[in-house]
Amino acid sequence: MKKRTNNFLWTLVGIIVAIVVIGVAALLIDGRSPQAIIVSHALTKSTMDDYNQAKGDKTDKSTVEIPSDVNFPREMRQYRVGGMQVFHMEPLDDSKPVVLYIHGGAYLHNFSTPHWDAMAKWAEATGCGIVTPNYPLLFSYTAKDAHPLMMQLYQQLIKQYPARRIVIMGDSAGGGFTLALTQELRNDSIDLPAHLVLISPWVDVLGGDDALQEHDTFLDAEVLRKVGADWAAEMDPHDPMISPMYGDMQGLPPTDLYAGTWEIFYTDIVNTYEKMKAAGVDARLHVAEKMGHVYPLWPCPEGKKAHEEIAEIIKATEHN
Repeated sequence: MKKRTNNFLWTLVGIIVAIVVIGVAALLIDGRSPQAIIVSHALTKSTMDDYNQAKGDKTDKSTVEIPSDVNFPREMRQYRVGGMQVFHMEPLDDSKPVVLYIHGGAYLHNFSTPHWDAMAKWAEATGCGIVTPNYPLLFSYTAKDAHPLMMQLYQQLIKQYPARRIVIMGDSAGGGFTLALTQELRNDSIDLPAHLVLISPWVDVLGGDDALQEHDTFLDAEVLRKVGADWAAEMDPHDPMISPMYGDMQGLPPTDLYAGTWEIFYTDIVNTYEKMKAAGVDARLHVAEKMGHVYPLWPCPEGKKAHEEIAEIIKATEHN
């Protein structure tokens, strides 16, 4: 019996050592953590069949629920702004910032669990408030329907909180929406937020770098260009409301941009950053080598590091 137990323990030790060795080898050879490699290969890339199926889906997307296993540190209430569902959690106190989070999903999909997880963790780590809208989505609505509601929501927020306490943040389509919304606010001489955080923002709906497609395990440029044209509808896809990379960057608030070198949006994000810097914006570009789309939301060391950096950005917006 003792011999059998010893054999089992030695086998277990051998398995653990093998896992550690493989993990270290993967990190040294590939440069990414084993977790990041696993996540990148677990992602499912959209296809034209998925696009066509989505166009025929008549599911009502106007109401969603927070997953039962995601816990926010304070009460998350709900209300409607012009029919748009909004989730709102107050900050811990009057010194803490309020994050207006605009979720990604190609202007087609509702919140995913990683969105809720990230917001809950930022709220816990920083004491910030969270406001996040379930904005109108394709294929029932377009940018012309969503933008006025987001403008209305923001103007309601600055009646509750000074703009200097507000951070607007978004990932992917939500990152593009964040930049487009802020350009609209600037154009209309509305008080701007203190800071922007753009996570793998989709800044040109007809863009994407085809040379990076072989590395991107999640995004398909052809599919996204069709979806982007649908979001624009009768508008010019190069209108800054649709593709904010083409908008005026003058006078925008300090901005942090996150991008992975293996996502098709990488080149567009770099160009947007450079355009911001040329316009005098206090912009910082955070680049993760060989990482993919919205990597700060990934469950891996690289994602955790970026997530913690964003928490520090949020904390820096505190006001006494």
